[in-house]
Amino acid sequence: MSSQPWSAWYKTWRWQKLRERHLRANPLCVMCQAEGRVTEAKVCDHIEPHKGDPEKFWNGPFQSLCKAHHDSDKQALERSGRRKVQIGVDGYPIEGTPHPKAPSWK
Repeated sequence: MSSQPWSAWYKTWRWQKLRERHLRANPLCVMCQAEGRVTEAKVCDHIEPHKGDPEKFWNGPFQSLCKAHHDSDKQALERSGRRKVQIGVDGYPIEGTPHPKAPSWK
């Protein structure tokens, strides 16, 4: 985690309870599922970087990720400014994520 002022929010009781509830309701890593694997999620991840916005921090949207995907693929996506298309268990893109052939500009 970075040394940003909002880093302390992750240590609060409120965040720990929110994280716990989210992971209980969504226990599998969505990126592993998109790859056809089943892996227990350990991270309640902000789909869109909150960048210190309290509304986005506390209200999400969130996704469940394993630590490996959060620490590698997700961080690389955030640094690049691009979004990865999320694929549902039915094999189709999840509504609201960009089409794989769509331009990746912001």
